[in-house]
Amino acid sequence: MKIAGKFINDVFRTVHNEFLLAMKDKGVMIFLFIVPLLYPLVYALIYNPELDRDVPVAVVDRSRSTKSRDLCRRIDASEAAMVAGYAADMEEAKRFMAEKKCYGIVLVDKDFDRNIGRGEPGQVTLYCDMSLLIRYKSLLMALTEATMDLGSDIRVEEVARLGADAPSIPATVGSAYFPLGNPEQGFATFLLPGIVILVVQQTMLLAICMMGGAGYERRRRNGGVDPLDTVGSGTVPRLFGKALVYLSLYILQLFYLIYFVPAIFSYPQMGNLWEEFLMCLPYMLGVVFMGLTLQLFSRERESVFLVIVFTSVPLLFLSGVLWPTFGMNGFLRFLGGCFPSTWAMQAFVRMNANGATLSDVSHEFYMLWLLVIMYFFMAFIGNKISAYRRHVKVRS
Repeated sequence: MKIAGKFINDVFRTVHNEFLLAMKDKGVMIFLFIVPLLYPLVYALIYNPELDRDVPVAVVDRSRSTKSRDLCRRIDASEAAMVAGYAADMEEAKRFMAEKKCYGIVLVDKDFDRNIGRGEPGQVTLYCDMSLLIRYKSLLMALTEATMDLGSDIRVEEVARLGADAPSIPATVGSAYFPLGNPEQGFATFLLPGIVILVVQQTMLLAICMMGGAGYERRRRNGGVDPLDTVGSGTVPRLFGKALVYLSLYILQLFYLIYFVPAIFSYPQMGNLWEEFLMCLPYMLGVVFMGLTLQLFSRERESVFLVIVFTSVPLLFLSGVLWPTFGMNGFLRFLGGCFPSTWAMQAFVRMNANGATLSDVSHEFYMLWLLVIMYFFMAFIGNKISAYRRHVKVRS
């Protein structure tokens, strides 16, 4: 009973002390409150609207026929592209692209109309500026839709020429396109759900490691002793107490990130909110214990920026959101699996965009709990070693 009472007392002492230290630290407050509130908004506003519409394209019409002009009008009428001008040849069109007057070239073959009249496919070639894939996607969609519409009309004309009632003849193959999970087919809708989860990890790690750097600086100024530390508390209650502090400080920001940010910008919200919160519990615990492990290596408050901020882009790629994990080698998949953000981003994207339940992402959920256990023991062992070294140093 006495052991349990001391454990609870140590936990509450740690919670009280860590909470006061965090609230008095302006840098920690910025990363726990300001950055999570503003960063997703800034990122979403940059990519809003999400599609690049009316992308200028130059046309090199070597056919100069009725059907080639009809094709160009259909491209210009689409919302994805606009015909910025006609070029006499490819050299002039290339010059337009070099001058950034257009970002694509549509080349209509000189036998375009003749081949169609013979029942052969007409050749249309698209050249794109690949410096931005969003433009390429818009131009490809515009040309694809225009050629399909023109081909459908030509088929009706050919059937009518044979004397049949063309509209009453059904198509041989019917097709329908339903963009699941991303109805807008936009970049932010595709990427931001993963970004908000990564923001949780990066901001919490920065805050926790800054606290560790501040503690190290206090020990350096006071002969190896931190006067603001909870002296006499056990390692396990200290870890639990700190975890409670960071979870409680971040709970409102988490609700804002996974619910309000998608709602503000009308992103898909197909998942159950409470199941998403339940999935985030092991994620945040894993991040906290990972931060408490990395905290032992923080020697200065500013040094954490050089490492943690740098890892943001690599972690985004390792998560499997931008590039599928099955396309990575074994080492990269293992490296990505060592970070809680990888499993949480995969689970949250599936839940939020495609309506997956917690049972559907059970693998990711269990892997997050495995990381919680792993990082807890790493933080426990690291704190024991660090405390022993400080004790030896003070005695000597």
